[in-house]
Amino acid sequence: MERFNYSDLINRLEGFDPWLRSLGLTPRSNDRIHEAFKILRKAEEAVRRGRETGVYTNISPVDWFPMVEALEAHDVFIAFRNDRSPTIAETLKRALSGPIQPIAENQKNREGRNVWYELALAAEWRLSGASVCLGEPDLRLTSDEVTFLVACKRPANKESIQENMHNAVEQLQRTLDEAPDNFFGVAAISLSCTFNAGNQVFTGDLNGLGELLKIELDRIRPYLSAVHDPRICFALLQVATPGLGGDEVDLVRASFTVAQELTPSFGSKIFRQHAENMWAGGLGLGDVSKPK
Repeated sequence: MERFNYSDLINRLEGFDPWLRSLGLTPRSNDRIHEAFKILRKAEEAVRRGRETGVYTNISPVDWFPMVEALEAHDVFIAFRNDRSPTIAETLKRALSGPIQPIAENQKNREGRNVWYELALAAEWRLSGASVCLGEPDLRLTSDEVTFLVACKRPANKESIQENMHNAVEQLQRTLDEAPDNFFGVAAISLSCTFNAGNQVFTGDLNGLGELLKIELDRIRPYLSAVHDPRICFALLQVATPGLGGDEVDLVRASFTVAQELTPSFGSKIFRQHAENMWAGGLGLGDVSKPK
């Protein structure tokens, strides 16, 4: 786990706005991510006052999620700062929208975080050494001359998890119909919203977070078992949420991924190995399970 103090993180993010401008985007001080940066600066000021007075203040619950998104913004910036493609510019433009608090999301304003999930996942993989870029359907990961198309979904509630997985599989099948034989599909579903609407902080350890994900995986396993398209090799369930940092850090981004292999294939073998390598490099892929 990489650790930052507030001042270091703020200094690292000074390049964020120049990067946006280099992409032809206009930084907006009141968008979701810039509001998160303001909260980081507020936290830095609170720490400075605490050092001077000996009186420290707790992180307010309304600041938990914005601070985690500031951490994700740092990763997105570091991973893509040398990328000048129109795709990254258009994706960022959409991803910066939405309310600062996730609990204020509705069907009309949640696209920003839906797209942000694609960016944050791609950044996480890139920083773990993966060759990944933005592209249809959402992401494209390449390993050993095999390309994995990744369809990303972010369901609003637990009742729609299976529907989102179904939609991801169908999206992949449509794209794969036009793709070469060395292309395979991966469905990546973020359960961050279904686990935490934005008003809680995770207090357990990562293994406990993984167990909660496995429960959801078991719920949709009958559907996954019915997907017999050998081109669709893996389904991922993921969660990222604010978590308590213990005595040494204020707050952590607690994240976990469980992966379910679907129909075994040449592609699934390569993805499994690549995922395990990324896990060893710090991805945090918690479980790679074979179909049952």
